[in-house]
Amino acid sequence: MAPPEAEVPAADLGEKIAAKAGAVLLCGGQGRRMGGIEKCLLPLLGKPLWVHAAERLRPQVSWIAVSANRESNRYAAAGLPVLPDRRSGTGPLAGVEAAWEALPPDLSLLLAAPGDSPFLPDDLVVRLFLRMNATGARGAFAHDGARGQFLCALFERRCAESLRDFLDRGERRAEEFLRSIGAAAVDFSDRPADFWNVNAPEDWERILQRAAAERKAR
Repeated sequence: MAPPEAEVPAADLGEKIAAKAGAVLLCGGQGRRMGGIEKCLLPLLGKPLWVHAAERLRPQVSWIAVSANRESNRYAAAGLPVLPDRRSGTGPLAGVEAAWEALPPDLSLLLAAPGDSPFLPDDLVVRLFLRMNATGARGAFAHDGARGQFLCALFERRCAESLRDFLDRGERRAEEFLRSIGAAAVDFSDRPADFWNVNAPEDWERILQRAAAERKAR
């Protein structure tokens, strides 16, 4: 009998999980509180914000796509698949739905993460997966100690049909969908700042300050 995932040596665990996981970066927001700009394309240390998020995830998964409805050519320049929403007016879960349809068939897990979060944890997928494995849940999402990060979640492939039915009913809130599939919360209160994203100008300012401080410390 194969050992449980938690018993796989730590050095091999990340690679084992990455071999069956893909990710979608959610870049389809309207950025209303930022004046309607395409916030995932904001430049940070010489690269678009979403590229920093992709670089954090690249070692953790085998496939990455971008969910975007504007500026598709600019996203596509990085060489990753760019997926428009299949339906309008349903928020970021429409991007997750599009990613399920594009996910390579040999992958059984899909991570969703905001494209404007440049400091995502380097063990995000492992920690989410281990919680799923321990609880038998179909999905798991990060909790930063103060609030659930409902757009930073890992799903089993069998969630794809549940999501389609959820959206067909006119539902759209990520928190409600996670509750409907019994997703498990994963405690990331040891690193809440890793989930910073850009909802308002002051958020962008603190991201710039952290990035500058990290570059200076190198």
